[in-house]
Amino acid sequence: MMSVKHDLLIHYDEDRNVLIFHSVPTTATSELRASSFDGVQSETSYFQSMQPDEAEKKIGNIVFSLTDYNAHKKIGIRDYSAEAEITNKLYIQELEQEAKDGDNDAKYHLFLALHSSAHRNRSLKELSRAEVLILEAAAQGNENAIRSLEDWPLLKSAALRRIGDAESL
Repeated sequence: MMSVKHDLLIHYDEDRNVLIFHSVPTTATSELRASSFDGVQSETSYFQSMQPDEAEKKIGNIVFSLTDYNAHKKIGIRDYSAEAEITNKLYIQELEQEAKDGDNDAKYHLFLALHSSAHRNRSLKELSRAEVLILEAAAQGNENAIRSLEDWPLLKSAALRRIGDAESL
């Protein structure tokens, strides 16, 4: 009998200072993944090309950096906030190149990254670029972009309120 596919969900309980690893059916996480603005993607071949210890270190670094980046109470093994910023910049650079090369999926993921960054940095420039990317990705048939485009007026409005300059776009 075939088992049900599961995703790994990592929860940091800051009150108890505990990391909890959940094995959750993929069907239960599909909506969460589709609506999530943050995420790091790596081809498995990237990790497979490394020695096992190095690949495990990279995964650990990603887990701790994303956990600390989004936590109020940092775990504090390293300055993961600074490392996450570096990792995010590298991720955006990769997406920029892939989008420039015509990768429609990269355009959608770059939209997500820039929209999130526009919120954090209160950047009209990043929000404008995110809008161009979602419109391009949707026009080229990216299903995630098409679905996200339905919510774009609300997302854009919220970002503009945070940025504080609704007249500039």
